[in-house]
Amino acid sequence: MSKHHVNPTLFAAAVLMGVLSGCVEPDSARPWSTKSRSVEPSPAGGAGVSASAANVSGDEDMSPIPTETTAITEETRVRERPEAIETVVVNQASETAEIPATPVETAGGVVGRAEAWLEEASAHPMPLVRGYAFEAMERAPALLERSAPAGFIDENRGVRFIATMAVGQTGLVGLVPLLEPGLLDRSDSVRAATIYSLRTLGQPTDPTPLARFATSDDPEIRANAIMILGLLGNPSAIPVIESTLGRGMLLANPMRVRITELQAAESLVLLGDQKDVEPIRAALFAPVEQGEITVLACDILGRLGDEQARSMLMRLVMVDGTQRRPPEIRIAAAQALLQLSPPHDPQLAGVLLGSVDATDARLRVQVAGALAHLPGQRYTGHFV
Repeated sequence: MSKHHVNPTLFAAAVLMGVLSGCVEPDSARPWSTKSRSVEPSPAGGAGVSASAANVSGDEDMSPIPTETTAITEETRVRERPEAIETVVVNQASETAEIPATPVETAGGVVGRAEAWLEEASAHPMPLVRGYAFEAMERAPALLERSAPAGFIDENRGVRFIATMAVGQTGLVGLVPLLEPGLLDRSDSVRAATIYSLRTLGQPTDPTPLARFATSDDPEIRANAIMILGLLGNPSAIPVIESTLGRGMLLANPMRVRITELQAAESLVLLGDQKDVEPIRAALFAPVEQGEITVLACDILGRLGDEQARSMLMRLVMVDGTQRRPPEIRIAAAQALLQLSPPHDPQLAGVLLGSVDATDARLRVQVAGALAHLPGQRYTGHFV
């Protein structure tokens, strides 16, 4: 292994599925998330997770987390949504979880080791790790099929959300009977994820509760419901989503409100209302102190494959001098560019490799997620 250790679960997610774009966690002074799936800390001081349904209502207790020297305080507790994926706000002293001194030895090279790590991580005491594990298993369907039932009954609603969404996105029809109890889950986010997965798997499930969830004053529930309406692909949901814009959430963190509305714009574009890509492009130029907004905008434009944003994204990567963007923004923009059609500027790989040995382990994980969009396996040696 290299001398720079990366949390095996996070690296497994990056190598196996490339889903950890924009994964830099906010500091305690800026408690908003840029990820799409997150699990929030419990009052007891544990961490939770994202890409993310957070434990925000206090209806679920979480055991304290002994790893990652996590010290989450009441002041840093925020409401996060699971996908479109948010991160946990942790004490800045905690960047990596404890990992084995040597990699797990399995057949199959990097992928084999990643799957072994993920299987172990799905039972990890830290919800953050369990959530990332189930998210990464979307690229390992057989492993997900074995492990997801435990995720459906996890004590943390964020983990339940992620496991439920992953099963729908992976098409595991055989797990339908185990999914159905999620329609009665005490978390509206998990209920929304269950509706999504059952409908995706061909089950005649009533989608009407999603409209109510989409008008919730809880940013987590609203964002998850809006995301799911976009993923279901029914254009009849456009008026429902539009009716939520600029309404409610009067007591929520203004940054969290803006993030939720960017996610609403993404869903509207997915449903065919392409004019709503404009506020997403505009968010690329948010003030530097609102970097989480810029990272999220990069993530969205990459997922949407917005070719017209290419020059704007390239500017974020390459601009220098006093206008040079922080590493997390440059990495997010580079990843978005790599998700667009080729050819890709050869400088992008160099920009990413410039942070591969970063002191901040979160940047290294973000780079791993971005490199997963490059063809071949020539970059895995930087991490394993």
